[in-house]
Amino acid sequence: MYGRQTDRQIDMLLIITSISLNDVYEFVQPMTPKESAVAKSTGYQDEYAASEQDSALFRVLSSKRKISKNDANYINHTKDYANKDESKCSKCKFNLGDERKCLVVEGEIDNDHGISRFFSPKGVGMLPGDIVWDFIKKTGRKLNYDEGYVINEGAEGFQCRDCKYYTYSHKCLLIKGLFAPQMSCGYIVKNGNGTDI
Repeated sequence: MYGRQTDRQIDMLLIITSISLNDVYEFVQPMTPKESAVAKSTGYQDEYAASEQDSALFRVLSSKRKISKNDANYINHTKDYANKDESKCSKCKFNLGDERKCLVVEGEIDNDHGISRFFSPKGVGMLPGDIVWDFIKKTGRKLNYDEGYVINEGAEGFQCRDCKYYTYSHKCLLIKGLFAPQMSCGYIVKNGNGTDI
């Protein structure tokens, strides 16, 4: 971490260093697409918490090209895979469950059996929308409409009106264009969550 840490940051660091990554995965329960939306749009984060997986999303945004399944070591577990609580796409913050897409890996993904080396559960690293905000601050480039995975109507509680990047003028700080309050995108961050803007 940088500079002087708060007591909360020190406590979190002690907790994180006292458990293994396997212990973290043990607590991750299966997610529905709606729960995946929660994972990528809520939680305490700060910009110094960026992970290797977060850097991959930053690279995808910079190059405008997703990482191939081969380069991402993407695999599909067999349907009879023994450990049902194992890490999988549906539990990842980069998952677009209803679309069967990933923000980082190209092509269609299998929510229930797919996994790549860029798997990132809720609470690890930054929220995807905050990664986009960091990208915009560093490059000055907002995302085009199609890059934002915009949909005409989001799930209740996960609409533009609920996002901290949505403005009263129906604009978004992350994506070019105008947005109705009921719309949504792949980078929503609920008000009061993630990094400060």
